[in-house]
Amino acid sequence: MTRRFFKAMKIKLKDKTGFTMVELLVAMLIMLLATGALTMTINLAIKHFFKSVQESEAQVLCATLTEFVEDELSFATVMTSSPDSWSGGTHNMGNGIAFYTETASSYARVGDSTGETYGQLVISGDNYAGNFFKAANSASYEVGNVRHYDLAESMSLKWTGNHYEVVIKIVDKDDHSVLSKAEFTVKPVVVS
Repeated sequence: MTRRFFKAMKIKLKDKTGFTMVELLVAMLIMLLATGALTMTINLAIKHFFKSVQESEAQVLCATLTEFVEDELSFATVMTSSPDSWSGGTHNMGNGIAFYTETASSYARVGDSTGETYGQLVISGDNYAGNFFKAANSASYEVGNVRHYDLAESMSLKWTGNHYEVVIKIVDKDDHSVLSKAEFTVKPVVVS
C-alpha cells in the first residue's frame, strides 16, 4: 500500500502540467472575497471603536460642564428681577454673570430658548467686561488623534421661582447627534 502511494506521488511530481486557468481564477476569486470581507470587518470595528471613544469623551465633557454649572449656580446670589444673570458664584466676576455659548464668530447668551446654539460653554460678568472664561478647556471639545471628532455643547437655563432647571447636551459638531445629555435642577444658596 505504501509503495502504491509513493509511486503515485512520483508520477504526480514528474507531471509538469500545473493548474488550469479555471482553477487559478476560482482560487483568485475566493481570495478576493475573503480579503474584501476581512477589510469590511476591520473597517467596521475601527469605526465602532472611534465612535465609542467619542461617546466616552462626550460623557466626560458633559459631567465636567454639569459640575461647573452646578457649582456656579449653587453659590451664586440670584436676583429675582433678572434670574438669568446673578452675582458671586465660585468665580469672582462681580454682578451680571451669565453663561454664553461661544461659536466660531459670536457669543450667544444661554437662556430658556428653544433654538439651540452649539459651541463651547463660557461665562462672563461685569468684572470681566468683554472677556469670557471657558468652562472647559478647548481641547475637551476635540477627540482623537488619528480620526478627529469635534464636540459641541448646547445649554438651556430656566428660572422657576426658587431653582434653576438646566439642560446640557453634548453633540457631534458635524451632524448634531446627541452623544450625552444632562438634565438637572440647582437651588441657589442666596436668592434676593
